[in-house]
Amino acid sequence: MLTACILGSCGIVPSGTAPRNLDNACSIVEQRPHYMRAFKATERRWGVPVNVQMAIIHQESRFKANAKTPMRYILGVIPRGRQSSAYGYAQALDGTWE
Repeated sequence: MLTACILGSCGIVPSGTAPRNLDNACSIVEQRPHYMRAFKATERRWGVPVNVQMAIIHQESRFKANAKTPMRYILGVIPRGRQSSAYGYAQALDGTWE
């Protein structure tokens, strides 16, 4: 049973990892077929073409589901928070309001 679990898990891709070849849209969709279903649904509902959606996702997070900005540290060891001041749905930065 343990062998079956180990062999079965070999094909599972961790959800937070990006596809292997980010420069090829076809390989991204080949690795993650559920992306294309979501892209098509979004295109039908909002009229945003698939290529535009993929370009935005590539620029924003490189297709990494749990992308975050790097942490800042005090004295190299004490976590101080993320490097960005972006907040909320609009991801507005502090400098936007000054």
